[in-house]
Amino acid sequence: MPRIKQTESICSVVRALDLLGDRWSLLLIREVVFGTRRFDDFAAHMGIARNVLSNRLSRLVSVGILVQAPLRTDGSRMGYKLGAMGEDLVPVLVALMQWGDRWLHTPDSIPIRLLERSTGKEIPRMRLRGTTGQELGLRELDWAPGPGAGHPAAAALIQAYESQRRIEPRPIPQAPARKAPVVKAKTSSPKTTSRKRRTAP
Repeated sequence: MPRIKQTESICSVVRALDLLGDRWSLLLIREVVFGTRRFDDFAAHMGIARNVLSNRLSRLVSVGILVQAPLRTDGSRMGYKLGAMGEDLVPVLVALMQWGDRWLHTPDSIPIRLLERSTGKEIPRMRLRGTTGQELGLRELDWAPGPGAGHPAAAALIQAYESQRRIEPRPIPQAPARKAPVVKAKTSSPKTTSRKRRTAP
């Protein structure tokens, strides 16, 4: 990993966006995912200027997102495929596609459906899941400072995030209402009246 200058942001989101650069980088990854390997095919599918394409390919290869590989067994022509960094971006691309399908299309206008090859079934929408597999929403997420939180480029931002952090009180389940005990009315036992014996005159 390159050494970080103190003036640079160490936010992972900022660094990832700086590395990818612009829309062409993600579109190149899209092309490779769908099987495009040749320079000329990239240019034709994307409508990108060849000098811009050459620049983006060189950059993605230099950082390891793409790697060059021979198109033929004789190695006479080279193409491009995903490196390890590029394969880790596939879920990002899929999530972006699914987001676009959901919010920027109607069900009848979605251009491509992603399928699981072994079953032919459409893959479900990608969601964040917890350690036991349950789906997580925004309210279920929390964060903690990482090992680099004390870096001068991050400390102030981390402190600001910490001051903004709000944990809503968790609802306490209420115990079921207790029924008032039924008090039975006491019944008085019948009084026995003693009869006086009459004495004979």
